[in-house]
Amino acid sequence: MAEFAESLDSLWAVQKHDLAIVRAQDSIDKTNRETAASLAKLEARQAKLAERQAEQRKLHNEHKELEGELHRLDERVKQLEGQGTEAGMEAATKQRAKIDEMEMKGLDLITAVATAEANVEAAKAEVEAYRATHEATAAAHAEVIKAAEAVIDAEKEARAESVANVVPELLQVYEEVNARHPGKALCHLEGEFCGGCQSELNTQLQMQIRARKEILRCRNCTRILDV
Repeated sequence: MAEFAESLDSLWAVQKHDLAIVRAQDSIDKTNRETAASLAKLEARQAKLAERQAEQRKLHNEHKELEGELHRLDERVKQLEGQGTEAGMEAATKQRAKIDEMEMKGLDLITAVATAEANVEAAKAEVEAYRATHEATAAAHAEVIKAAEAVIDAEKEARAESVANVVPELLQVYEEVNARHPGKALCHLEGEFCGGCQSELNTQLQMQIRARKEILRCRNCTRILDV
């Protein structure tokens, strides 16, 4: 059964490649999550800018409408005063009181518009500053992903060479277990315990594992066992 023992040795090489692939893929996944989080922060700032721009437009339109109404009332006052009647002068006085009230509101609107404009400029600056940060982060992340993908390609190529030295029956079981325990399907016997889940193994199974003549698995975690 030297062939089977040699297959186990080759399987350790296969697992070494699989573990490197798993770690590289984890790095890619983590980097993609960080890139997505950075983009989400940029989009949040852009949404904040859009809200402030909408508020600025709303206040600007209110002020424009107020100015239009003031102009209309002013013209109306002139017409009433032009009548030269007591009723006309009384109506003009009421309209002027309304104009005074609206002009006070207009002053408040001017202040609000100025504040809104300042808020928009601040939000624009924040967006541009964070955009630069995000672009730098995304560029750095792209390099990390590129490097990790290169590792995966190299490990897959090396894995194929190691796989060729594993007997089909053992490889089939390994692939099944590796799907559940990526990069950790094969584990050592550690004293009386499974090196994967630390379950205690009976004496007979321990002896069989040390003989390295057949496929043996932990009943608890299903990993393949070896010395």
